[in-house]
Amino acid sequence: MVSCGYCKTDIVKYQKVGKGRLLRMYVDRIIESSVDLSKNYGALFCPNCNKQLATRVTLKRKNKEAYILIRSAFNTRKIG
Repeated sequence: MVSCGYCKTDIVKYQKVGKGRLLRMYVDRIIESSVDLSKNYGALFCPNCNKQLATRVTLKRKNKEAYILIRSAFNTRKIG
């Protein structure tokens, strides 16, 4: 689960693969979202406090859509 680092609102349920920190979220691995991801196509904003959490890009190597997360703007927690 990814939540806002400012107001702690849950934003996205994400399927992470591998070890290490969460640096980017691939759009095809997002399971649930409390935000309409098609509304602000270029960025991901918190619906509660309206702070920017990530920027949407197309990765050239993999040709996939992903959100590059802004450090300290989000929190993560593991769901059972």
